[in-house]
Amino acid sequence: MKRIIATVSLLISVMTFSTQAALTDEDISTYNQAAAGNEDLVEPAYDRFEELIQTDGATPLTLVYLGSAETLKGRDAMMPWTAMKYVEQGLAKIGKGLNLLATENAPIEEQPIVSGLPESYLTRALAAATYSQLPDMFNHFERGYDLYLALLSEPTFQQLPYEATAWVYGYAVQAALRAEDPAQANQWLAVMLKQDNTHPESLNAQSLITASN
Repeated sequence: MKRIIATVSLLISVMTFSTQAALTDEDISTYNQAAAGNEDLVEPAYDRFEELIQTDGATPLTLVYLGSAETLKGRDAMMPWTAMKYVEQGLAKIGKGLNLLATENAPIEEQPIVSGLPESYLTRALAAATYSQLPDMFNHFERGYDLYLALLSEPTFQQLPYEATAWVYGYAVQAALRAEDPAQANQWLAVMLKQDNTHPESLNAQSLITASN
């Protein structure tokens, strides 16, 4: 009887640990708030993704989240050399994540859905958003823009629920305007308005394009 109780306790401990180790919506929400400007959440977001990699091993998505969180540390750093260090280290982690993703071949329909997107799509979208938001001095904008051009042209991505893809289109429109590619920006805006012309991302993209004219 004691052995059974001990076994059950061990199983409960393993299940609890596994639950804590998995990437959660709360983890992603913490990152999103940090990316939106909440400096107090940058370090917790970074620490959480680092913990996930230590406990579960590196995946393309957790590497890209960790690297992106590290670029946020650079964004908020007081000293220029510290900012450079964090951003460069973050970019290296994102690069590792994308390289790892390139070695995987799981079909889209068999991938886990994270925040409404197949895992590889979220990985690519997050890398694109991070790259395209960095200052020109880091020389990653073009790579970010190319990621958007490839991702948003895939029929499977276009068929996903707009509630899950709207933010990706929103960042892509910003990148197109920065690339001085108004034709592409308007093309993506047309898709957004067709999907939902009252969605905040659609309205924001529309106002950005109007302001750029």
